[in-house]
Amino acid sequence: MQDLTTVRQPPGRFIEIAGRRTHVVDQGVGDPVLLMAALGSNWFDLDAIAWRLRARSRRVIRYDRPGYGFSEEPAPGHIPTLDDEIERMRAVLDAVGVTDPVVVVGHSLASLYVEGFARAHPGRVAAVVMLDGSFVLLPWRLVPTAFRVANAHRLIAVLREVARRTDFRLHGRALLRARLLPQPPEGFGEAEQAWAEQLFGGTSMLLATLVENAAFPAINGALRQMRKVTEIPPVPVVVVVALSGPSVWQRVWRWKQQRYARMLGGSIRAIRSRHFIVLDQPEALARIVDEVRALPRPFGGTTGPQN
Repeated sequence: MQDLTTVRQPPGRFIEIAGRRTHVVDQGVGDPVLLMAALGSNWFDLDAIAWRLRARSRRVIRYDRPGYGFSEEPAPGHIPTLDDEIERMRAVLDAVGVTDPVVVVGHSLASLYVEGFARAHPGRVAAVVMLDGSFVLLPWRLVPTAFRVANAHRLIAVLREVARRTDFRLHGRALLRARLLPQPPEGFGEAEQAWAEQLFGGTSMLLATLVENAAFPAINGALRQMRKVTEIPPVPVVVVVALSGPSVWQRVWRWKQQRYARMLGGSIRAIRSRHFIVLDQPEALARIVDEVRALPRPFGGTTGPQN
């Protein structure tokens, strides 16, 4: 279990959801926006877009899923599910007192959670924005989910035993640079570097990433089943696709994201960037999120890449 008493106090507060301590950050005043981070991401990976939205008079809510950031890590044997995360999203909004419909924004894998939430709670959604979302055309699940999740816990147990017996420790700042992620326009601040040192230096975040990745096929399968019986609410939907340059893979990725947008009844926006657009292009994304509520559904065709 993550020891929250030995780390620097983060912004926000802690609430209990499904028996696990959950780190929630609620900042700003205005129409609410719920930002959902990608696989392997913490709340501060969304700082650049969050403060730009607050500057546009938006209330921005973020939270760390189990094991990420300063949230308590997943319990041994627990297999994450789509329903788990939909319920956590609802519980977070209830805990911070958000009753008005909210713009839900999901980066990468979190697009599955955002879509599931929109289908399960249509009255609580004002608009949907997917940021280079995970849209799988064909289901795949070769290894049982329980076995995959158990292997993740076994690996972390080995690492923790090695750390207990030696001076082994992951170095957060070195890993932050080695993640091959773009820098936000203003760079990584001292706070982000300090939190990265604490979080990347431990094993809770690595466990969370491995467990969530292990559960991804089952989560995707649950969403595919959900699509058969529920609809996306009649709200504006924008699918943002990151395109780094001309290549066969980029054309295929754009085609997949166009399929995703059509399936959701929305439209697509292309941004010149790599996958971690929340760091690379926060201004362009904040503008889209800020404007999405005013757009009709659907609101037009594909636009060209934005710099």
